[in-house]
Amino acid sequence: MPSDHFTEARAPRERITSLFRRRETGIYGEAPYVEEWKPLPPRLHDLVEVTRDTVAAPRYAIGVREVTNGELGRDGAPDEPATEVDLAEARAHAGSVGARLPTEDEWQVAAEAGLLERAEPLVWNWTESEHADGRTRFAILKGGSAWQAEGSDWYVDGGPRDPRYSLKLLLPGGGLGRSPRIGFRLAVDLEP
Repeated sequence: MPSDHFTEARAPRERITSLFRRRETGIYGEAPYVEEWKPLPPRLHDLVEVTRDTVAAPRYAIGVREVTNGELGRDGAPDEPATEVDLAEARAHAGSVGARLPTEDEWQVAAEAGLLERAEPLVWNWTESEHADGRTRFAILKGGSAWQAEGSDWYVDGGPRDPRYSLKLLLPGGGLGRSPRIGFRLAVDLEP
C-alpha cells in the first residue's frame, strides 16, 4: 500500500450535514411508508438535509483515488476504478492490505476539503457506513457516477454529486450488490 496514494485528513467538526433524495425506504431510521402502498411526491423524491453527529476517526488517511483494476489484478483498463466488487469484497481487500473503507463522514470531509481525486469513469464509492432499519440492511455510497438514468424520479441518482450527497443502497446479499457503477477507496487510522 504505497503511502503516496493516501492523504491525511481530520474530522474538524462534531456535526455533519448530508443530503439525501427521500425514497420510500427512508433515510436512516425506520422505513416511513410501510403501511402505504405508493407514497407520491412531494413526500418522496425531494432532497432532504440530515444533520447528525459525525462518525469519523479524529485523524485518518484516505485514498486520494479509488482502488484500480490494476491494483486488484483485474481485466479492464488498469487505471480505471475497480468495479463489480460488492461491499464484503471491498472490505476484504481493504483488510488484506491493512486498511479499511472510509466512513461516509470521512469520505465527505475529505472531499469537501478537496483531498480526493475522482478517476474516470466516475463511480459511486462504497463506504464503511452500513445500517439497518429493522427490515433491510443498507450502505451509504458517496460521489456519484458518470452514468445517469433519465426518464423517472424512481431511478437511482447518477451523475457527479456534491460531497454532501449520500445514496442509500439496499444490500440484497448473495453478491447482488456488485455493480459496474460502484468502486471503492481505502482509509487507515492514524495515531491521534
